This record gives sequence, structure tokens and C-alpha cells, in this order.
Amino acid sequence: MAPIKDRQSLFEISITIVLISLALVPAFSMTFNLILALGHWLFLTSATLFALEAARRLRPVAGSFLFSIITAILATEILVQQLTGLHLNGFTLSLMFESGWRQNIGLSFTAVLAPVALIAFSFSLARARPRKALRLPLRPMLALTIVGATVSQLAYALLYFEADTHVMETRRKLPFFAALHPYRAEKLLHPFLGDRPLNPFALSRADVASPERITRDLNVTRLRNILMVVADSIRAADIKADPGVAPNIAALAGYGMLSLDHYAASNCTHFSMYSMFTGNLPTAYEAARRAAAPTGLMSWLEGAGYKLSSAEALSLDWYDLSSLLFSPAKRTIASGGTAAERDSFVTETTIEILNQAGEQPFFHLAYYNGAHFPYGDNDPLPGLVGGTPESYRSAVRTTDAEIGKLLEAVKESGRDTLVIVTSDHGESVFEHGTVGHASALTDEQMIVPFGVMGGSNLPLPGGQLGIADFILAELGAEQQQTTDTPTLLSNCSYAFPNGFAVIEDDRRADFLFEDGFLSPVPSPNGTMPPKAFQLEAAQQLVKAINNKASD
Repeated sequence: MAPIKDRQSLFEISITIVLISLALVPAFSMTFNLILALGHWLFLTSATLFALEAARRLRPVAGSFLFSIITAILATEILVQQLTGLHLNGFTLSLMFESGWRQNIGLSFTAVLAPVALIAFSFSLARARPRKALRLPLRPMLALTIVGATVSQLAYALLYFEADTHVMETRRKLPFFAALHPYRAEKLLHPFLGDRPLNPFALSRADVASPERITRDLNVTRLRNILMVVADSIRAADIKADPGVAPNIAALAGYGMLSLDHYAASNCTHFSMYSMFTGNLPTAYEAARRAAAPTGLMSWLEGAGYKLSSAEALSLDWYDLSSLLFSPAKRTIASGGTAAERDSFVTETTIEILNQAGEQPFFHLAYYNGAHFPYGDNDPLPGLVGGTPESYRSAVRTTDAEIGKLLEAVKESGRDTLVIVTSDHGESVFEHGTVGHASALTDEQMIVPFGVMGGSNLPLPGGQLGIADFILAELGAEQQQTTDTPTLLSNCSYAFPNGFAVIEDDRRADFLFEDGFLSPVPSPNGTMPPKAFQLEAAQQLVKAINNKASD
């Protein structure tokens, strides 16, 4: 019986070690940062095994249940990290507390049940072993836990102190990692290492300006109807490569204006929609939400006498987005159905609003969601029928067909209507090994189409920060502002961006944002710009965050 006991105990231990190792593989590199990754691996492994052994000694069923929970958490972390580039952390977990989270994330019912099934399966395996299992010594496991924590924390503090350009990138790839604030770490190391040069990339969150564009008094000289069409997750690259993927959007180049080099402000919906409607960087989103006052185009145009409405394939209540930007509008939201049916609802509702419009000018938002992951209604887990490049392009074609019907209805109405067609962000469809968005500031996630019908030949904005000013200029309310140099990109988080990119001409500098500090990191293509441009870009970014949040 002894060999059987040992094998069964070693099975659980081996599964735990393998899963932790797989979760940390993305953080391993042949640099000094490997010490940080290995220290964190030792900490997670020994702490987990210590907890499992302590639970088993307390009660065998408790150990089995804890093993099943840990297995499910690690397996989910590995899946999320490998597919999306994100971690199972506070941000991703916060998504589940938003209304319509399952549809917005694109999770099928099967995917939601998968962790539950894995817990049950792991629990049954753990309970199948004999009651008397191999006992792990608790004191050595606790000692290894302390050693691992010490090594990882000290390695992170030293690498940060020495301004290692890869340390923040390594930290971002480590699952379940937390560290002292750099200020505290610097205080601890100062007696041993002396003064550290001032961090040229430091930015205190207290310095971030609150948005001043909460309310605007507009002098509209041309009362035009405005139809803003936002189709979720449509990137420009596919239309560039094959206009047949979205023929109705591509056709805007012939009878309207179209840019396929338009930068989203961020790679997630609530940040990018905020920037589109306000002209502010997403860095102002948290302060605007705390202010709890409606802002953006709809509230500004309400004061100019506009009738406001929306038709939404899925409710835009993500992180208080609707109350911040759309509260003055009469909102209509699809009650259910397939992705195609919800998009069709948006088209039909919008056409009905167009047909019933009277003399009062209107601003209407048509929000399509069919191209969002998993790209239609196919479950992406069994056989990867959904969530594939083929299903993505098919979903884009379906949404584009709805947009085509809408554009044709506007033409037939004969009304003086300015139509904007764009997307909130792009999409990774297994480029760089990930699917979805909100994970990296790549061209796939950041470059979207921007089309105009019924415009006045004003220069198209190069990015979402210029859309609000473009619309106001079309109404004669304000002069169009130049906001395209440099281009500023913000990586997603729930309240404040956790990364930035500054693009000017053919130069690009990328930064991670952690604990109030900007840290230079390689761009998505793996290159680092010259130090001089890093400093210039950091200064431009800090100035933009402090000043561009206002007018």
C-alpha cells in the first residue's frame, strides 16, 4: 500500500507544482529578472503546499476541497493569461460585478460552468486517494515560503531601484504578485545603497487633473442631426487587407470620408467611449466618475436643444459609463436574442427614430456588439467553433450589413444628418498569441476605422481624442482642435490606465503605470526607443495627463 499512497500524494503535489510553473512561464526570461520570477515561483509553490498540508491535517475533506479550488484557480489563470494576455486579478474579477458581464466579456454558459466542473473533478480525484497520505513537513514548507517571499520582494526592490527597464514588464506577467510601493522600498534600501536619482518617469496620482469639461455652453450655428454608429471590436487591418470584410464601411471612402489609420484612445469600451464623447484622456475617467455629473457630447448638446437617444445591442452600463455619458438620453436596449438579432434590433430601432424625427435636431447613438468575442453566438470552447479568425470576420460582415441598412435609410430620409461610423477599439484574433482586447497596445487592438457621411470636408481626427471636437466643429459650435500629435494610447483597467504609449512620427515609447510611476518597457514589436525620446515622451505624457484632461 505504501507505493500507492506515495503515488497518490505525489500526484496532487505534482499537479500543483506543474500548474504554478505553467502560470509563471510567461515571466521567465534570461535576464536578472529571472531571480524575481523564480523567487515568486518558490513563494507560490511552498505557500500553496503548506496550505494544502495544513488543511489536510485539520480535516482530510478540507484538504481535498482546497486542492480542487486551487486547481481551478490556477487552471483559469493559465487559460485567461494564454488566451487574453490578462491575469485573474482584481480587474478581471471586477468585470463579473458589472451588469451584462457574461455577454460583454463573451463567455458562454459552458465557459462559466467549466471552473465548477473542474473543482468537482479535482475534488473527486483528491478524495479517491487513501486517507493516510504522504505528510509534508510544515516547518520547512513555511521556511521556503518566507525565503521565496524575501527573494522575490528584494529582487523586485533592487531591480526597481537600479531602474531595470524590464522589471515592471516582468511584474506585469507575474500572477498573484504584490509588492511594496516603490517609495517604501526605496526608503528601506537607501541606508545600504545611498541616494537614488530622481525617477524621470514618476507621476503622482495626486497630480492628475480632474476633468473640467463637465459642462459646456455651446453656440451651435448649424443645427444638424447627428448619428453616431459605434460597432464594438472592429479593427481596421482586416478592412485594409480585404474591403469585402466590411464593404459598407469601406464604401464610405467613395461617397464620404474614411480613415483606416484612426487610433482608439484605449483598448476597452468604457475608456474609449469616454474619450470619444469628451475629448479627454481615459486618465480623467476615474475623476469624472467620482464627480457623478453627466458630461460629454450628449449633455452638452442637450443644452443646445438636441433630442437625445440611443439603441444598444447590449447595455452600455459598464463601470457607470451610461450614467456618466448617456443619462440625458432616451435609451433603448435589446432585451435578448442572438448577437445578430440584437444588432438587427439596433438597426430597426434607429431607423424608426429617424423616421419619427421632427424638426428638433437629434443626436442618436447606435451601438452594435456582434463583432465582440466570441464573434457571434457559437460557443468558443467545444472544438473552437466560435472565437476563431473565421468567426470574427463572419461576425464583422454581419454587423457591417446592419450598418449598410442604416446608412441607406439615412440617405433615403433626405435629412441633413452627420453620420459617424467607428469602433470603440480593435481586437487581437490570435496575433501575438492572444484573443480579445484590453491586454496590450498593439495595432490590432488600437487602430480602428473612422468614417463620415454628410461631413463638411473637415480634416478627419487621427484618434478618438479628436472626435468630440470634430463633431462640434461640424455644428459650428467650436473650431476643430488639433489633438493628433503626439498620439497617446492608454491600456485598459477599471479606473485608471495601467499602461501608455506615446507615438510621434515614426517613433514610439511605451510605459507601464504602477504605484504612481511610469516605467519604460519595450513596444509590442520588442524594441526600445532611444533614451532621449523616452524622456521626451514621458514629459509629453505627464503634461497631457495633467492638462489635457481639461480643455
